[in-house]
Amino acid sequence: MFVVKFLHVLGMVVYVGGFLALTRLVGKAVLFETEASRADSYRTFRRMHMFADWGGLAIMLVTGLILFISDPWDKDYLKQGYFHMKLTFVILLLVCDILFTRKLFFQMRPDGPQPKKAFFAALHGIAALLVVGAIFAIYVMGEGGASNV
Repeated sequence: MFVVKFLHVLGMVVYVGGFLALTRLVGKAVLFETEASRADSYRTFRRMHMFADWGGLAIMLVTGLILFISDPWDKDYLKQGYFHMKLTFVILLLVCDILFTRKLFFQMRPDGPQPKKAFFAALHGIAALLVVGAIFAIYVMGEGGASNV
């Protein structure tokens, strides 16, 4: 089960790192002046999001489900407050990802009006806070923190 937990954390790092990087990069790319440079950038960002981010997300969700169902360390996750807190932050992060994906795949075109940089900056900040909250829930309140004192 150590390997599954390792893959869960690795998937989280790949997904969150890629998502935070993309929200930052897309916020800069909407300011590009030429349509050709925006078109190249948007195509690259879509590929990065589909393969790297969603790959990390798939690994994170599948291994998280395996850990939840098997409960290898008898944590009884559904009775732990920190686990509910972590899941809330993860679900809110997925909502941010859905908003980003809708904007990236369906609303961003190299020609015409560009979305505001402020949307991506806000999404970047909210996602970062949600990740910090999830880490806080697990490692401070949960497995390594107050519940084990």
